[in-house]
Amino acid sequence: MRNYFLLLIACSTLSFMAEAATVDTIAVYSPSMKKDIKCVIITPAAYKKKNRHFPVVYLLHGYSGNYAQWPELAPQLPREADEMHIIFVCPDGGYNSWYLDSPVDPAIRYETFMSNELIAYIDSHYRTIPDRQHRAITGLSMGGHGALYLAFRHKNIYGAAGATSGGVDIRPFPNKWDLK
Repeated sequence: MRNYFLLLIACSTLSFMAEAATVDTIAVYSPSMKKDIKCVIITPAAYKKKNRHFPVVYLLHGYSGNYAQWPELAPQLPREADEMHIIFVCPDGGYNSWYLDSPVDPAIRYETFMSNELIAYIDSHYRTIPDRQHRAITGLSMGGHGALYLAFRHKNIYGAAGATSGGVDIRPFPNKWDLK
């Protein structure tokens, strides 16, 4: 009887795990920056069904963070991906990029990467619904700035945008947070 009970628990656990969201870390090559950019991708359990396509939410990290910041701050993301049937993409935005294309350093092209290269990669490698109505962008602090900045500049790409503690007006701080 004890072995039967343990087997039942093990099967239940495996069954639950088989229906959970998938969390992967990938590298996306940026032609504009000539380097790989790491991203965490969270796909819902329903993604395993080959006939479905999903909306995408891009989550941008804050100043001094990286691609793993959102999964660490919000461990509920896999559950939310399952419940809402969405894909989360958490790209690395550099330590201090502010998600901008640098006017002085051609190796820093995060606006180009985020709004052109990454979107194209995700839409071609994952079963997304590839239109602005099914694509959102949001972020924390520097990532909140980046999300709003990119959404305003690329209205044809993002259908919704948000910011959590976003650095909305950075003009008063030209000598802080490596903006210069």
